[in-house]
Amino acid sequence: MKTEKKNLNFYSRSDHSYNCNFTFQEFQACLSKVHKSSPGPDNISYIMLLHLTSESQSNLLYRFNRIWNEHCFPASWQEAIIIPIPKPGKDITNPLYYHPIALTSCLSVSTTPWGADRPSMLKIYKATILSKLDYGCQINGSSRKTILQKFDPIQHAALRLYSGAFRTFPVESLYVDCFEPVLNYRRQMLSLHYYFKIKSNAYHPFHNFKLRPFLVRLQEARKSFIPVFFSRVHNILTDLNLLYVHVTIQPKRNFPSWKFFETHVLHPYENFNKSNTAVIIYQQTFIEHREHYNNFVPIYTDGSKSADQVSFAVVFPSTIFSFRLHHSCSIFIAEITDVLYALEEISKSIQKMSLIYTDSLSVLKSLDSVHDHTHPLVFNVLYILEKLASQCFIINLCWISSHVGILGNEQAEKSATFSINGAVPVGNLKKHIKLLLYSKWQAQWNVETGNMLHAVKPTPQSWPSLKNRKADTILTRLRVGHTRFTHRHLLLGEQAPMCSRCNCTMSVQHILAECSNFNSQRLRFFLILLEFHSLHYLVKLHIFIFESNQFLFSYLSVVQF
Repeated sequence: MKTEKKNLNFYSRSDHSYNCNFTFQEFQACLSKVHKSSPGPDNISYIMLLHLTSESQSNLLYRFNRIWNEHCFPASWQEAIIIPIPKPGKDITNPLYYHPIALTSCLSVSTTPWGADRPSMLKIYKATILSKLDYGCQINGSSRKTILQKFDPIQHAALRLYSGAFRTFPVESLYVDCFEPVLNYRRQMLSLHYYFKIKSNAYHPFHNFKLRPFLVRLQEARKSFIPVFFSRVHNILTDLNLLYVHVTIQPKRNFPSWKFFETHVLHPYENFNKSNTAVIIYQQTFIEHREHYNNFVPIYTDGSKSADQVSFAVVFPSTIFSFRLHHSCSIFIAEITDVLYALEEISKSIQKMSLIYTDSLSVLKSLDSVHDHTHPLVFNVLYILEKLASQCFIINLCWISSHVGILGNEQAEKSATFSINGAVPVGNLKKHIKLLLYSKWQAQWNVETGNMLHAVKPTPQSWPSLKNRKADTILTRLRVGHTRFTHRHLLLGEQAPMCSRCNCTMSVQHILAECSNFNSQRLRFFLILLEFHSLHYLVKLHIFIFESNQFLFSYLSVVQF
């Protein structure tokens, strides 16, 4: 805990982008967003700052950058004038029933918009809070639910600061609006990542670990028994239908990234444009190409990916091999795996000259551009190529265009649907796990049909944010339907506000789309939109949020909401 509480390092590298000085353009952007406000003890208001000359503003910016670099905050900026404002209808003799209004120096808060936008706040949340909540979750995820629930208020408070959400927001709406899943899903995802990482490492001490039968019986008999890591992961795998997924063992890198091996790649179609080249031209060119390389054994490879399967096929002159991979694998995995399989079969053959045909340019390019983060299967291909070359094999690779009537390539495409299950790499499985957990989140959100945000945002996804923090906060509260005017009574223990015209409870939907008292204002600001969209569509607030922010804010200003 001591290491987690140590002070930040303010003397990190100065060339980082977040350590750079503030520019004059950033300072101007901040001043353009300020509003009229009472000055603090120094009697300097925002209006005075706005009317300063460019030279004076540059001098002020120089002082801000000195504060930023020297880490010395002026003592006078830490002072404030506190004005108590009594709460309406409360006992004025009780100090608890006053709103404390603090008048601070305008100079000290004129730069607060820097870094207060949603993307910046989200990065700060993930770097400083979520990273600590995730730390060790593979182990502490086995704690009791009552212990784990203590982390939830921390996440809720951070997300409310990040989004500007009102305190009465339902937590389900908070998650969807911020596009941040519940911590339980995060723990499940990270636990599965760690589990499959163990399974992919043949040298890990827990690679073949299995719970003893008596421990399994003990956990089944005692429901209060806290499950260990592998028992908890077993339940998650069963829930996500991943119990029988086989993970590819992380291949040993036999080919170093700094080593160079020249692959012989042929491009008979490099000067052709497929959009304006006839199929017969491709076929004739391939016939001429085969006449030139008639001493090489032709081997055709192809990978395919559809909505429910990923497969590949390798076509030899006398044999066709086809395999199906896990549907979470990418098309690149299928294409590089079929080349690898072809090389393994060539190593068993007595034929020394072979030509592998593939329609994947990404595979051929990856073989020529090796670096530390290159996929391990690419290193395996290069290793086998080098090994075969040392045994006097001559292996060439050739790119051919797909769907142009080349017989061997057509056979490979048709054979790439044969159902033989294969293992899945860890990298692709991580993406699949994330999609499965998001599907669970979507199913949970589909039940919240009475939630106002569900009508506006039926699918949890990331929405673009506005550059103006205040306007973005207003939109956030309108989407969820919880604002200070409509839900303040829940915090103060008062009666819900009523509409005197319609004799119903005030709500965001009522004010924006239903109350007859504001019909003229709606026609004034949304007449053009009503020509293209029905009132029912407007009630869902899609138009208000996405297509007409300027009309929405003008409407809210006129109706004083």
